[in-house]
Amino acid sequence: MNQRMFDPETFVRFSDEKATVTEIVITEHSSVAVWGLRPGQEVPAHLHPDGQDTWVMLRGALTYYLGDGERKAIRAGEFDVADHHEVHGAINEGSEDAVFLSIYSAPKIGYAEANP
Repeated sequence: MNQRMFDPETFVRFSDEKATVTEIVITEHSSVAVWGLRPGQEVPAHLHPDGQDTWVMLRGALTYYLGDGERKAIRAGEFDVADHHEVHGAINEGSEDAVFLSIYSAPKIGYAEANP
C-alpha cells in the first residue's frame, strides 16, 4: 500500500435517496469506508458475523441502534465499537448532514439484517 494518510472528507458522497458509503482503503487485515447521511437517512440495523465494525463520527450526530430497541445519540468526536454479532445502525434525525468512518476489522466481515 503506497498511500497511508487520507482525508475522509474528500471521499464522502451524499445522495438524496439514501445513505451513501464509499470505500477509502482495503488491506489484508482491515478496510475503511466513509458514510454520508442526509437528514432522515438511515443505515439499517445489522450485524457482522465475521468481524468488528468501529464507527468514528466526524460530523453531525446520529441516533445509533444498539439492538433490543435501545438507541443512543452518537456525535462528532465520538466512536462506537460493534464487535461481531453486535447490532448497530443509525438514523439521522437531525437537520444537518452526518459523516462517519466505518473501520472493519477484516475486509470481509459478512452482513446480516437485525431488529433496531
